[in-house]
Amino acid sequence: MTFPLTRRHLLTAATAALACTAGSAMAAGYPDKPITLIVPYAAGGPTDQHLRVLADEAGKLLGQAIVLDNKPGANGINAAAAMPRANPDGYLLAVLPASVYREPYVNKVTFDPATSFSYILMLSDYTFGLTVKADAPWKTWKDFAADVAKRPGKVNVGATGAVGTPRIVMDEIGAAANLQFNMVPYKGDADVATAILGGHIDAAPLSGVATPHIEAGKMRYLAMLTPKRVKRYPDLPTLKEQGVDAFIESPYGIAGPAGMDPAKVKVIHDAFKKALESPAGLAVLDKLNQSVNYMGPEDYRKYALSAYAREKDRVARLRKAGLLE
Repeated sequence: MTFPLTRRHLLTAATAALACTAGSAMAAGYPDKPITLIVPYAAGGPTDQHLRVLADEAGKLLGQAIVLDNKPGANGINAAAAMPRANPDGYLLAVLPASVYREPYVNKVTFDPATSFSYILMLSDYTFGLTVKADAPWKTWKDFAADVAKRPGKVNVGATGAVGTPRIVMDEIGAAANLQFNMVPYKGDADVATAILGGHIDAAPLSGVATPHIEAGKMRYLAMLTPKRVKRYPDLPTLKEQGVDAFIESPYGIAGPAGMDPAKVKVIHDAFKKALESPAGLAVLDKLNQSVNYMGPEDYRKYALSAYAREKDRVARLRKAGLLE
């Protein structure tokens, strides 16, 4: 059965077509110059390695270079901090790590996760394990924990940032297991890995930057700091399995300044999604022992608001426990 088209139907269809055309027109010609993507970690770390591949792949699709600007320090919020001052024209973007949702409750910041960003897409999640040098005396988490218990404050554990996610979780692990580490802050995971290999620290929560060193026989994981065992190391138990209810959840994605044209958001989203799922994109994730953790603009925004709310409670608990000033 068919129904006649009414004037209202025709107007609705025409309006939708006009909106679609307008959106395409607004993005027409974009981008017509290189795009800068701020990475809030040092060159050589897992985030930098991943984004360099994605930027290259997405740049080919867009017909313009995507230039990475590494700005480490400040607990991983330097990219986020640049967004409120930026023109929302789509030529300056930021990588947002999990610390962005916590930092407003810890220090004074220039951004608000609820209002300062145009969320574009979530990309992946770091896979952390408690890492030691290959010749370290500990073979398991229990060996390590027993030694730390005997020497409180004497075992040096490195982590990115003073209040970065790995550092916060190490504090939570210490509280849960009644252990006291001597925490040493670094600007990025690459620096932490270098410190382990050089014998400057004893252990560290490290993500994919440790993988090539593990495969080369220079490092070992004592335990996975993930909710579940990981495919690459199926025989390695998590801390949760060993009675310590703590793990690192640390996803990251790409955002722009608030007020970006939705058509431009779509252009960037589509290019990076294809890059994320490309053979080169999947290969670098495999190298880093990570997996795709994709979310589109709306789901990413919902996740960010939820994480922002959760971090308020987390910071309050840490302060009550004396783990934050």
